Amino acid sequence: MSAHLLENLNPEQRAAITLPHESALILAGAGSGKTRVLTTRIVWLIQTGQVSPHGILAVTFTNKAAKEMLTRISAMLPINTRGMWVGTFHGLANRLLRTHYREAGLPQSFQILDSQDQLSAIKRLMKAMNVDTEKYEPKKVQWFINGHKEAGRRARDAEAFDEYSMRMAELYEAYDAQCQREGVADFPELLLRSYELLYRNEPLRQHYQDRFRHILIDEFQDTNTLQYRWLKLFAGPHTALFAVGDDDQSIYAFRGANTANMAEFEREFAHGNVIKLEQNYRSHGHILTAANTLIAQNAHRLGKNLWTAEGEGEPIRIFDAYSDQDEASFVVDEVRALNREGVNLSDMALLYRSNAQSRVLEHALFSASVPYRVYGGLRFFERQEIKHALAYLRLLTNPEDDGAFLRVVNFPTRGIGARSLEQLADSAARSGASLWQAACTSSGKVAGFAKLVEEMKQVVADLPLHEAIDHVIEASGLANFYRVDKDGADRLENLNELVNAAALFGEEAEEKTLESFLAHAALEAGEHQAGAGHDALQ
Repeated sequence: MSAHLLENLNPEQRAAITLPHESALILAGAGSGKTRVLTTRIVWLIQTGQVSPHGILAVTFTNKAAKEMLTRISAMLPINTRGMWVGTFHGLANRLLRTHYREAGLPQSFQILDSQDQLSAIKRLMKAMNVDTEKYEPKKVQWFINGHKEAGRRARDAEAFDEYSMRMAELYEAYDAQCQREGVADFPELLLRSYELLYRNEPLRQHYQDRFRHILIDEFQDTNTLQYRWLKLFAGPHTALFAVGDDDQSIYAFRGANTANMAEFEREFAHGNVIKLEQNYRSHGHILTAANTLIAQNAHRLGKNLWTAEGEGEPIRIFDAYSDQDEASFVVDEVRALNREGVNLSDMALLYRSNAQSRVLEHALFSASVPYRVYGGLRFFERQEIKHALAYLRLLTNPEDDGAFLRVVNFPTRGIGARSLEQLADSAARSGASLWQAACTSSGKVAGFAKLVEEMKQVVADLPLHEAIDHVIEASGLANFYRVDKDGADRLENLNELVNAAALFGEEAEEKTLESFLAHAALEAGEHQAGAGHDALQ
């Protein structure tokens, strides 16, 4: 069976998959089959008895990649992959913190703030501290906090040299304290908190170093400083690290990705053990020649040269347009000509650099009666109505979550005005309580909201996950709000889809709790799917 795994591989792929127990850097060019190599390496290690599924840690950059890897492993091996540590950095950090929440100083049901929730929490903090939001823009405060977290620095270690940056560091410290009080963690916190947990807890660190004999990392060129340091804490003296990456494909420097990690990894772990995957299975020769010629101008790359056995293919053509309208007309003419030759519109892709450029292209396509579909828009779990539903659910699991409370206390509207909320916040501040605690001891409509949440909590306690969410959507008034709203049909459909998502989660997940689903919702990047319909240009 293990010999069957190695069929139809090129020599470099085979060498990478069958490496002995040693660390190595796999320099994998675009279209060189790196996912196959990574997955087959895992299966090879398990099948040849070198390691159990329990002893593997595999890190990817997207949930989609993690799911694909697990699906491929399941197809090749008759094992249950659910207990395997295969996931994104944030997903695995979340798993570590859920398992060791006490040691990490977190409540068991801590909630995860996405970027939008985090910004709301920062604005709320700045309002309470009477901070000038023109001088200290909330978005810039968010960047300051996240930038330092991703570099592994707490507020006390922040780079603060002047009055402005010292104030930013104070806000960072106050924000951390607020998150701790409310039992929530933002995305960068997941990684930083789990790094700190392993760094300071030697017995725990030793446990995981002894457990994970093999660590495999996908898209290594996209790791940032903290992610690399996090990985190194899992690596014991007998751990083999298998890092797959391509410095030519690193485009995330703006969010902290550091290609220097690849050179550092080669020195620290691989010790010159580098395998280059250069045979490309995706493109024809003309495209690869152009790509190789262009990227060769980068003086700071590790270096490789892609080639293909697929022939030269169609030449690359460049059209030098006089104007954006001229360009759009050219695109429409090309699309229609290909379509007349029998190419489906859905088999064509039109790429543009920025969203602003789509208007002229769309107008030209519309005028020429060419059906098209634009991909983009908000991801599923980031849509307004979904965020409202999730906020209600967050309150059921953690009433101390002030951000969730403020999002839905008056949505749908129940006559609770800004003045009432200010008084509630003052009351909470005086007694050192959360907004929820203050609401429970108040009167009027605010107390009515607290009672509503408590009633929902009691009703859903014994319901299956999807039925619980369906009940909350109805009992909260969200469903009825969108039923009567003239533009609410799509939003109502999205809420129904949230219930479907919960039903699917309940079928597939090991833990079927509301807390687990909320963590899944925060971690999952719901991809926008185009609607069903006739043949359309993508």
